[in-house]
Amino acid sequence: MRGIKISQKKKKDLIFYSLALLYPLSQFCIFYIGVNFNSVLLAFKEYETVNSYSWVGFENFENLFVLFRERTMFRVALKNSLAAFAVGTACGLSFGLFFSYYIFKRAAGYKFFKVLLFLPSIIPAISLVVMFKQFADGAMPAILKAVGIRTPGLLADPDLTFGSIIFYNVWVSFGTGILMYVGAMENISTSVFEAAKMDGASYGVEFCRIVLPLVWGTFSTFLIVNLGGLFINQWNIYAFYGGGAEESVYTIGYYLYKESVKVNAYAGYPQLAAFGILLSLVTMPIVYAVKWACERFGPSTER
Repeated sequence: MRGIKISQKKKKDLIFYSLALLYPLSQFCIFYIGVNFNSVLLAFKEYETVNSYSWVGFENFENLFVLFRERTMFRVALKNSLAAFAVGTACGLSFGLFFSYYIFKRAAGYKFFKVLLFLPSIIPAISLVVMFKQFADGAMPAILKAVGIRTPGLLADPDLTFGSIIFYNVWVSFGTGILMYVGAMENISTSVFEAAKMDGASYGVEFCRIVLPLVWGTFSTFLIVNLGGLFINQWNIYAFYGGGAEESVYTIGYYLYKESVKVNAYAGYPQLAAFGILLSLVTMPIVYAVKWACERFGPSTER
């Protein structure tokens, strides 16, 4: 069998493409595969001196379970993470989908809502947090006082603090979701909507039978991505409080972030690496189960 001959031009093209891919592939190998592989190894080590670690087996995991039992902060952080995820996902994805459909149909005031909901994605996060603080603890107490409700502020009141933070995160997450949803809706052929209109379909039927099945891929992607970040999303708590947040508003993501950026944090890296492995082992099967459920039971135009 004769060997396949490659022309000189194709050889040059192959060399060019290989060189073009060399840099991004090396970056991926070093900064993703290398870093994550080292993090796994670090979970089984113990800090000794700067850049010096020794093997300790599963001691870091054992110490973590002891901390889980002794410190209530971890239980509070876990509860807050689950609550923030449940409320943020339920409100953010569903309301984002409805508002996107409202904007897509160019209903009354759609331009105003489009700007209002996408604005948080443009303004820097710190600036937006400062504005929200001024509103929550400055304007809102006066507004609520006018209707007979007295409170030092939405963030100053311990009973309202975490709920206000969740509200803030739901609001700022609308922008990206709406951009993606509206983009997916714009790709639906206009002939489909015209046929539905001729058949007398209402907006509700059009949304449930046409729009939702055709944008379900985008919806399920957002859901799976949010679920994957369940324990690493710190819900902008660091932007609100820096490293000095009360334990009552801790999330798992905030704890991990705060511990990893503090001075001399490298001494605690082995325990954080072990914590990350445990969280990955919990999250991974849930993510794949939800992905399977979305594909198996999600709405379809064929049903």
